[in-house]
Amino acid sequence: MATNSNNQTGTPGGAGRNGDLSSSTAVAQLVEQRIPNPQVAGSSPSRRVAEEDHSASPFYKSGQGFWVRWMTAALSGLLVAAGAGWLWQQLGIVSLPTPTWRMTVRDMGIEIRPEQQIELITRGGQEGEFVKIGTGTAKSWESFSKGQHTVVVSNIAMEGTQTPSDTQGVRDPAKPESVMLLEGKAGGIPIFQRVYLQAGGAGLMLIGGAILIFWIVGLKPRTVDFLIATDAEMKKVNWSTRREITIQTEVVIVAFFLIAAIIFIIDVAFRSLFQFMHVMRL
Repeated sequence: MATNSNNQTGTPGGAGRNGDLSSSTAVAQLVEQRIPNPQVAGSSPSRRVAEEDHSASPFYKSGQGFWVRWMTAALSGLLVAAGAGWLWQQLGIVSLPTPTWRMTVRDMGIEIRPEQQIELITRGGQEGEFVKIGTGTAKSWESFSKGQHTVVVSNIAMEGTQTPSDTQGVRDPAKPESVMLLEGKAGGIPIFQRVYLQAGGAGLMLIGGAILIFWIVGLKPRTVDFLIATDAEMKKVNWSTRREITIQTEVVIVAFFLIAAIIFIIDVAFRSLFQFMHVMRL
């Protein structure tokens, strides 16, 4: 019976081993409760946090180098805006195709119908002589003012090296005597307003510049790392206090006037010496 009792209760050595086993099991459970996801060898918590932050934001390392990156983007945006303004001005002098021309003619009691074929003429060598330099189709005919009409001509075909701006009058091919002279010069009507070209070119430059700045400052790892390193170095700079800047400014101003006074005295002394030696005259 004693033996059975000892076996049930266990020997001191056996009780000690069982106690150690139960205590180690309890510690392991406590550790598992405290760390539900034990760290895998070779992993880094900071690296995991950085990866989570990077995945949550479209920017590369969005929380670092804030001021340097934004100031770089702002200054780059000013350069892009200046380039867009320059492009706007350059596109303002571009000559657009002018398939139709507007001509103001005198009222000679003759009316031109829309879609009517007309001749473009210029003055000849003799008085009252007119020479045909091209043909066209009257697109519209409107009264401009008393004694004047406006005709818009399309489908223009010029002869030789002549241009529509050389036109001095129009006439009906069926009535060669029906000559209507132009008031002023013919003006070309572009295929669209030049301001549309200017706005399109400047807008494309602004959009392209914005995308490029976003990619360089926000997404390109090499550039972003450089800006972040620059921001870190700027934080190490020992900026002068207001009192130090004031003192240094005063020293510079005093030194400036002192040097100016010394140079003035030397100049007066040499001038007086040269005048005394009759080397220089006033």
